[in-house]
Amino acid sequence: MQQMTSKEWCRLSTDAFASDLAASELCGDLTALDDRTVDDLVRLYNQVMTALLDQHCPTVTVRRTANKKTTPWFDADCHSALNHARAAERRFKRTSSNAIYRVWSAELSKMKELYKEKNSTFWRSEIAASHGNIQ
Repeated sequence: MQQMTSKEWCRLSTDAFASDLAASELCGDLTALDDRTVDDLVRLYNQVMTALLDQHCPTVTVRRTANKKTTPWFDADCHSALNHARAAERRFKRTSSNAIYRVWSAELSKMKELYKEKNSTFWRSEIAASHGNIQ
């Protein structure tokens, strides 16, 4: 489990936020800001926006599970085959040519065969490495 902090954006009420922003120093009397430097204005902006966001959209700590790869056998070869198939598909959609369709179809067949081989090889090696241990 991994802990991370995030804003609860779904709780943000845009109307209430806009109202509080309009009442803030950023949107008040702009002539009062004339004597400030750019650095001061940026600091003021950051302070006001941080305070408003903390008020309207609190920070929460969430626990996330590690992002496990659903296809551990998917490697660079598979990625390359997928890219070739997609490129052939784009060419076919641009041209609608029967010859290009056959190229696309052949690329898809090669990709599917590669996927089947990689999947089978991976799981066979996993089973062999387990030496009968089912856990």
